Amino acid sequence: MKPVKPELLAPAGGMEALTAAVENGADAVYLGARAFSARGYASNFSEEELEKAVDYAHLRGVKIYVTVNTLLKGDEMESALILLSRLREMGVDAVIIQDLGLISLSRKYLPDFPLHASTQMTLHNSEGVRFVKELGIERVVLSREVSLEEMKEIKERDAIEVEVFVHGALCISYSGQCLLSSLIGGRSGNRGYCAQPCRKKYRLYCDGKQIKTSGSYLLSPKDLNITSGLGPIIEAGIESFKIEGRMKRPEYVAGVVRIYRRLIDRYLKGPERCPVSGEEQETLAQLFNRGFTSGYFFEKPRGKLMSRENPHNRGIPAGTVISYDRRTQRLRVKLSSSLRLGDGIMVENAETRPEDKGKIIFSMYTVKGQVYSAEKGETVEIPFDSRAPSGSTVYRTHDKKLMDSLRKESESGAMRPKVPIFLTVNITPGKPARLEVKDIDSNIVTVESEYLVEKAEKSPTSKTQIEKQLTKLGNTLFEAAELKVNAEGDIFIPVGQLNDLRTKAISQLEKLRISKWKREPIGNLQLSAFGEKKAEAVKEQEPEKPLLSVSVYSLEELEGAISGGADCIYFEEGLFRQKKTAGKEKNSRVEEIPRKDPDFIFESAVLKTRTAGKRIYFNTPKIVKDSEMKQVEELFLRAEKFGADGVLVSNLGTFNFAKRKGIPCIADSPLNIYNGFTLALLLEKGAKMAVLSPELTLEELKKVASYGPAECIVHGRLELMESEHCIAGGLLGKNGGKCSSPCSSGNFKLVDEKNYEFPLLMDYQCRTHLLNSRSLCMLEYIPKLIESVVSSLRVETLGMDNAEEIRRITEKYRQAIDAFYKPGKKIKEKCEDLGKGFTTGHYFRGVQ
Repeated sequence: MKPVKPELLAPAGGMEALTAAVENGADAVYLGARAFSARGYASNFSEEELEKAVDYAHLRGVKIYVTVNTLLKGDEMESALILLSRLREMGVDAVIIQDLGLISLSRKYLPDFPLHASTQMTLHNSEGVRFVKELGIERVVLSREVSLEEMKEIKERDAIEVEVFVHGALCISYSGQCLLSSLIGGRSGNRGYCAQPCRKKYRLYCDGKQIKTSGSYLLSPKDLNITSGLGPIIEAGIESFKIEGRMKRPEYVAGVVRIYRRLIDRYLKGPERCPVSGEEQETLAQLFNRGFTSGYFFEKPRGKLMSRENPHNRGIPAGTVISYDRRTQRLRVKLSSSLRLGDGIMVENAETRPEDKGKIIFSMYTVKGQVYSAEKGETVEIPFDSRAPSGSTVYRTHDKKLMDSLRKESESGAMRPKVPIFLTVNITPGKPARLEVKDIDSNIVTVESEYLVEKAEKSPTSKTQIEKQLTKLGNTLFEAAELKVNAEGDIFIPVGQLNDLRTKAISQLEKLRISKWKREPIGNLQLSAFGEKKAEAVKEQEPEKPLLSVSVYSLEELEGAISGGADCIYFEEGLFRQKKTAGKEKNSRVEEIPRKDPDFIFESAVLKTRTAGKRIYFNTPKIVKDSEMKQVEELFLRAEKFGADGVLVSNLGTFNFAKRKGIPCIADSPLNIYNGFTLALLLEKGAKMAVLSPELTLEELKKVASYGPAECIVHGRLELMESEHCIAGGLLGKNGGKCSSPCSSGNFKLVDEKNYEFPLLMDYQCRTHLLNSRSLCMLEYIPKLIESVVSSLRVETLGMDNAEEIRRITEKYRQAIDAFYKPGKKIKEKCEDLGKGFTTGHYFRGVQ
């Protein structure tokens, strides 16, 4: 069966990039409004510019998707919903969205407006896709870590449109699960302001010793490029191929879109025509690359994923340094590719920072003297203010000729094929001439002349003359595919009348192509229920005594938490490969048990917790592919079999699975519960409680918690990211064949340029978990947290040394909570009693 033509979806950070995308063959363009866009640093579009962009695209048969794909605070929700209402009226084809609360509200107020689930929703399994489909989502943008085989399985199970990234920058973390920029500098990736700390230098340590690595940019991936594997993705029936790059130049958009357009069209004409040429690959590399990878589409790339030597654009090799003259400050270079004035270069091993992305060439010399350009094989001298060793590679990072060409061609308006139209004209003496025009999208307009056609007495108007005038479409977007002339007898009609008839018809057709997508405003969108909900949410409540919950990862740690006074245990065993920094406690009452017997472990956990009169929930992984859902099902069965209170779930897939199986569940913080509407939705769908986002301030937390049972994390190293890439394995394991599991040989950490230490944990699915350099501690602010009416306060123990430390910290929080309810007793516990180097996270500073 012939494969279906996929949509080619291009990015646009501004109007020039939109024009470049449309003119070079995009089927659809995604762009951001000035607010609530996950690329907050792009210029984006004002409301007036958005409407202009939508009309421009629709006139040319191109769809527009607008990104409203950030997490929203409660007081932003009304503005976001009003923005969606305006986008709907403008005729926007769909909105790409992340926030569950906004999805819920838009289904209520704007039920006919198509929604696409952003990759920020971390959708990576069939259960999660099923959940958002039931919410009214029409298309999902899957996580970049989902393989092609997994995509096929999701499509087969859920019959939903799938959109995938095929080219551009990659995140090292699962999108929607990164707090690195947020907690380091207050700029949240979930809010569209990622500062890209993953592109900075890090050092790797194991058990306190630095490990020598090839390159220092240990969290910096290469750029995605699947041109060589395009065929299988087309054959899989993926509906939309997405190019990343709303922060990129219009010329980049033009060049990348043009090449993917050619490749897709060639494949559909015959798979044998599809292979990407060397020239096309060189153009893609020249436009921007950190090295290329096919990502996770066809295999786990391991070390081949990363660009550790240089986190910036490297362009293409243009020559080799022969020498550097300090006196004249000139590089002498033997060229392997042409160079010209206006090009940009970067020199490997030059005494300059890689952050200095390249130098523009303003003058260049050969034996002939100063020149404008030089070709492959020539030796040139280029003024350069940094010394570079002989043998260093010179890269051309900016090709002025290529960029000028792409800009000129995109601005010409002549790149995109014209729209075929079908014309029928009826000309009868004594009546107005009548012209019908129909385009390939079945838009039809009919116009009549004011002039009454005359019967010719001397020189009749010929059919050839009529055809000539009506098909003169000049600078319009249209070309005549067919013209039928129905004329009765010898007639006469002035040329000017035929021109007017054609001009009027084309003008009306253009208006119709734009206006047909417009929607009628929603009448009286006062959001009265919205206001009532907000008023209800902020009403004062008497604080009830919150539970003290503790997350633990072994029976020893469970015992420590219980003896410290925990009310509730979140238990997960056997997730991480790390060896412990300390062994079993000397006085531990935990029996020696066979660690490979999970039934024994989980039954023991429930018995010990029940004996102490406490609650216990089994914790589930944040990332669970379809192939891993069997283990989650087994854990659910153990929860029922051994009498656990329920499960803690961290993605929409495991949440939906628990809902379908009737297992009581708590929605964990990776679900990004940022506002009361998201909390209300999850509670409505079956969650017993939800753990709020650690990016909320105390004041924001109080507003959200008033919508229902909520927990907040008060202590521990927050997980900054989860990555499909194993950092230790990628650096120290084998890139081909079976991994040697170096991650199990010791305790690893990354150290940044400011000497902050970030512990690394690797799990049994070979995923990396990066923890914060400092532990959160809210011990002395327990009264404020209790007054915020949260139902539970949580201690997270990831990265803690041993069960005794867990017992001691749990006990301190137990005492602080209990003291709040004892009349006249002042809380004395402070973070400094537990050690040094703590942070209060975002509770007081918030995020951008």
